Amino acid sequence: MSRQLPPPRRRLDPLVVVLAVVAAGLIVASLHQPQIGMWIVCGGLGAGAVLRLVLRERDAGSLVVRIRRLDVLVLGGLAIALGVLVAVTPFPTGQS
Repeated sequence: MSRQLPPPRRRLDPLVVVLAVVAAGLIVASLHQPQIGMWIVCGGLGAGAVLRLVLRERDAGSLVVRIRRLDVLVLGGLAIALGVLVAVTPFPTGQS
């Protein structure tokens, strides 16, 4: 009698988590809180860089584009560049 193997478990792709955080930041930014929203986007990109750094290649899923160092450098660089822009850009406070 042959034994049937259980179906393989599907894991959540880390890119989905990163995209969800970035999308949440963009929604917050569009709802009259641009600075807070962009900090959230920054955090999402930074989290993507950290996930790509610590996860094995087969576990990193769609975050794997090129070699690990380049992926981390691009995501981390985007997060830092956006963070610097958010920090130095004067956003209106909404007070009249």
